[in-house]
Amino acid sequence: MTAKSMTGYGKIMTGNELCDIKVEMKSVNSRYFDCNVRMPRLFNFMEMSLKNVLKDILVRGKVDVNIDLKLKKQQYRPVLRQDAVESYLNVLTELKEKFGVHGKISLEHLLNFNDILETEETDDLGQRLSEFVIECIKKCAAELDEMRTLEGKNLADDIKSRLDTISGIAADIDKNREGVYEYWREKFAKRMADFGVDAEEKIVQEAAVMAEKADISEEITRIASHGEQFRRIIDTEHENGKKLDFMCQELNREFNTIGSKSGKTAIINNVVQAKSEIEKIREQVQNLV
Repeated sequence: MTAKSMTGYGKIMTGNELCDIKVEMKSVNSRYFDCNVRMPRLFNFMEMSLKNVLKDILVRGKVDVNIDLKLKKQQYRPVLRQDAVESYLNVLTELKEKFGVHGKISLEHLLNFNDILETEETDDLGQRLSEFVIECIKKCAAELDEMRTLEGKNLADDIKSRLDTISGIAADIDKNREGVYEYWREKFAKRMADFGVDAEEKIVQEAAVMAEKADISEEITRIASHGEQFRRIIDTEHENGKKLDFMCQELNREFNTIGSKSGKTAIINNVVQAKSEIEKIREQVQNLV
């Protein structure tokens, strides 16, 4: 099991004794599953079933599906719903009179309403056709998902590389925090000297307090733990994008805390580098399912 990208493309062209079909499918990033299906109007009754099938396979992302379907025989007969046509004509006529709209009501206007035509099936054509279209949709979605899996692996490799960089930065911070007490003692001693005050005991006390406040050992430990969790989630959990986005926030929080605690320039520079890497990871994570 590995991470999957939300970006992919699939295409199939096939046919059987009922019809010829071409299915094209592409997906991009989205917080949720958002599917748009374009197909011949007479087959709109399949749309909800197709979306449910795709959601089970693709889970998340904005998915656009284009289905070009041509029957080999005229086994579907369009039937006019005269009551619907009459109702729409009445509404359009009323609109013209009420708002002073010019022009004639044409057949083109009526055809914009999907429910004026119904389809009359012969035998079990509808069931057989639905089953075949769903089978084709699944095959196309599997091709798209294969591309998403490959792209997901590339993203995961990049993320892991950046996690290694962050671990190295955390190790540098851990080294740089040595001598924190001496840093603050020297800073307070210089300040007192500037005022011409000799207060060794006060300097020692203040330096000890600041050194304790600046202790970042807990943050360093949590950063290491977050890194391990990050790798485990990428390698073992499917549909992990939202969870990894949360982990990015937690990593960022730890480095922010380190930056606020430390006054050492070297550590602050380390924090800036780490946050830059986290932001790049977050950009990649937002591409994952």
